[in-house]
Amino acid sequence: KEMQIIFQDPYGSLNPRMTVGDIVGEPLHIHKLAKGAAKEKRVREILETVGLSAFHARRFPHEFSGGQ
Repeated sequence: KEMQIIFQDPYGSLNPRMTVGDIVGEPLHIHKLAKGAAKEKRVREILETVGLSAFHARRFPHEFSGGQ
């Protein structure tokens, strides 16, 4: 799989109408790596890997601080 840079400016990089869970889960869906409950579980794991709780999946990009 390919990697992509996500710049720190969330307004230019992330869709403000999507939750963080949707943003993180979108590549899993596109690349057919997971769907349904398996995708939600993987999103939680990814968020926890970077120090965020599963609760953060329901938040929108503008609700995070620059350090998050």
